[in-house]
This record gives sequence, structure tokens and C-alpha cells, in this order.
Amino acid sequence: MNKTAAYQLEAEPLLLQRAAAGDRSAYAVLYQFYLPKLYHYLYGIIRSKEDTEEILQDIFLKLWENKEDLTEIKTLNSYLFKIARNRLMNLYDHQKVRRKAMDYIGRDGEAIGNNSEDSLIYSQYGEIVERALSQLPPKRRQVFEMSLRQEMSHDQIAEAMQISKSMVKKQLTAANRHVKEYLHIHAGISATITIAAGLIIFQ
Repeated sequence: MNKTAAYQLEAEPLLLQRAAAGDRSAYAVLYQFYLPKLYHYLYGIIRSKEDTEEILQDIFLKLWENKEDLTEIKTLNSYLFKIARNRLMNLYDHQKVRRKAMDYIGRDGEAIGNNSEDSLIYSQYGEIVERALSQLPPKRRQVFEMSLRQEMSHDQIAEAMQISKSMVKKQLTAANRHVKEYLHIHAGISATITIAAGLIIFQ
């Protein structure tokens, strides 16, 4: 394979035409050629197999869904890597917003500044968390709020509620699982949330 072919298939223009006409075998050749290159590029940056595969699935699905436009593409290599870079920027923007939102979960509304963006984030995610907490059994919610909002240790909670330390941990684990699942369903947040020592941290 010559230097040009390393970045572009020699028969690529013809393959693009055939794929645009619905030829799945031609599309498969393009897919198999560019998939490893894009995977290496994306994974090298985000270091997440799940996120990399999700981005690639989205890229190639959209490419096939809009196959009629393939004949307008001069160089598929440049086209695909431009899309991949855009997906990366979207991913990082989403993660920044998500992390910022979670910084506000557990704080009182008055503690949030007057910044309109901050208020919007709290209203979007804070209310969802409150709804999740409202579904917890009273004792479980009390344990959760003692840990999260009053920043009490497991020993302090156990003493205040006259229960064992292991029961405190059990209640917090169950509450954490419920909030995580509720956020995943109602806010589209799929990261694992760990709640410990009064903190919510995305891992």
C-alpha cells in the first residue's frame, strides 16, 4: 500500500458511489478500513472502550443512514476524523456540565449563587435528585441526608439513630443505588455515582 493509500483506499471514489447506491458490501469495505483507524484515534484520547465504541457506532450508523451524500465526500478520511473530533468535543462538554451539576447536588438552594447558569443546572438536576430521595423509605432517606447534608460520619449516624454501623452502610448503599438508577432513567446520567462521607463523586 502506498503512502496515499495508507490514508485513503485507492478505489474509494468508486466504493463511495456504490455505497451511496445502497451497496452494503462496498460500505463494509469502507467500514473495515476506517474503523481501526478511528478506534485507535478516539481510544488514545478518551481511554474508554465504552465511549469509543458508542461514538464509532453513532458515526457509522449516521454515515449509512445518510449514504446518499457519500458521493459528495472528496476524502472520507478527513470527513470521518472531522466528525470524530466533533463527537469528542460534545462528549467533553457533556461531561463538564454533568460534573458541574453534581457539584450542586446536596446543597441548599440558598447556597447556590445568583449565576443563572448555576441556577439552571441545579433546577434541572437538583429537582430530579430530590424526587429520587422522596421515594426512599423514611429511615433510609434520613441516613442519606445525615451523611450528605449534615456531613456526619457513619459512627455518628449509627449513634444518633441507634443502629449499627453496618446498617448505616447498608442503607447508604441502597440509597446510592436508587439515586443512581433514578438519574440514569430520568436525567440520562449513566456514570456510576459513589456516595460516601457526604460526597457525590462521578467515577
